[in-house]
Amino acid sequence: MPSFSLLQAFKNASIAKKLYFTVGIMAMLIALELVTLWFANSTLSSVRAFINGEGLWSKGEKDAVNSLHKYARTGNEADYQQFLEFMKVPLGDHKTRMQLISTHPDIDSAREGFLEGRNHPDDIDGMLKLFTRFHAVSYIHKAIVLWTEADSVGAPMVPIAAQIHDEINSASPSPERVGQLLNQIDDINARLTVLEDDFSFTLGEGARWMENLVLRLLFCVALTVEISGLLLTISVSRNIQRGLNEIIRASRAIAGGDLKARATSYSHDEIGTLAESFNDMTGQYERSIEQQKKGEEALIDYAKKLEQSNNSLEQFAYVASHDLQEPLRNITNFASLLEETEKDKLNPRSRNYLNYIVHGAERLKVLIKDLLLFSRLGKQHIVELVNFNDVLKVVLEDMDLLIKENNAVVKAGQLPVLRAGKTEVKLLLQNLVNNAIKYRKADVTPVVEINAEKQKSGTWLFWVKDNGIGIEEEFKERIFVIFQRLHNQDEYSGTGIGLATCKKVIELNGGNIWVESKLGVGSTFYFTFPKPAQT
Repeated sequence: MPSFSLLQAFKNASIAKKLYFTVGIMAMLIALELVTLWFANSTLSSVRAFINGEGLWSKGEKDAVNSLHKYARTGNEADYQQFLEFMKVPLGDHKTRMQLISTHPDIDSAREGFLEGRNHPDDIDGMLKLFTRFHAVSYIHKAIVLWTEADSVGAPMVPIAAQIHDEINSASPSPERVGQLLNQIDDINARLTVLEDDFSFTLGEGARWMENLVLRLLFCVALTVEISGLLLTISVSRNIQRGLNEIIRASRAIAGGDLKARATSYSHDEIGTLAESFNDMTGQYERSIEQQKKGEEALIDYAKKLEQSNNSLEQFAYVASHDLQEPLRNITNFASLLEETEKDKLNPRSRNYLNYIVHGAERLKVLIKDLLLFSRLGKQHIVELVNFNDVLKVVLEDMDLLIKENNAVVKAGQLPVLRAGKTEVKLLLQNLVNNAIKYRKADVTPVVEINAEKQKSGTWLFWVKDNGIGIEEEFKERIFVIFQRLHNQDEYSGTGIGLATCKKVIELNGGNIWVESKLGVGSTFYFTFPKPAQT
């Protein structure tokens, strides 16, 4: 039962929330992948530190043996003291091991032992965690056993060295006795050499095993990211198409004369809301037909109109699997046509439903169009020499009607020729100029200034300045985040994707974008293109 409720909640979520959910799932899996990579890197680093520590242990033990042999030849007390100094390395590591295998280990004392063993301070915490957390892993366990055995084998070295020291400092030292003791030292040294090699080999095997395990884990996580994203995308697309097909089915039934037909709403997202509005409109239409009953001619006329809408919706179904914008445009046109031709027969409530359908479809159409543009940015990033003056000229020609309707004044300076994506540059300038006009102040002629200058570093700095309503300080960063809308008024409403698209275009071309604004005075959007024109 809980799984069904979760599935139903996902179906009822808005399209934007479904997209957020999809992106969130993928981000979570990618974060898991990064955590796995971090764990592997830190663990392998600790294994490396242990191998390095073994090298220090081995070197200290060998140097101690050499110093002892030298002391036996020279009788120089400094050589014996040097032997004791070298032995601090294995003795320090022994101190750490004894702390770690105790019931209540003293971590500070264990850390001090590793420091005496000349291990790097930055490696010590990782080495302690590797010992305490993974001592049961076969490779680590075997290494610990070898370490324990090496401590046991090497333990007599200091007492034997003390005997050599006593013998040499006696009244009548015996070379034969000193030689016998040195032979014992050499025997211990030979046994330790084998253990040292086994220790390094075991940790090396463990490192290779862990590396292979991590690679498999990373592969599985990456594969999960891809499959999850694909399945969620397919699920969202199918749910949208299913709702649209249901609206088409109901419209066909209505066109066939079944005015009782209704579109089933499978969810409460935008498509489900559209289906419910369609049903309300059809119910109002049905009641209007029943009340008026103007005869066969009126019924034939309505049948023809329904047949026309049926043809439009059939085309809508064909295109729905490839492009959602065209079906939404057909629904908008159909509702507007119905409102215009039947305005004398529809009551105010019916007109409100029609207006709601038109408004909802238009917003969904714009949202889908902007989302598609946003998602496709960078997939075909073709860099070429772009004359920004020419691109701006095309943008202003396309926006000529908007400029004239708002009596806007657009001033442009001399813009450079740079290497960039031409289509992306057009989209960037179009969004910035459109926002500059859209967010104008009431009863003030919109003035838009576009210019650029070359910086000392060779980077080009562009700016688009307006005299509009301005932006509050706290929103200057949020406006570049997708789906962030700062205004709820109809005249300022938008999809919240335009400036996010601008940011993506700029970053795709290696630049930065930011805004400086004062509420009630206007805004200036700055952006950079770091790649100058090639000559």
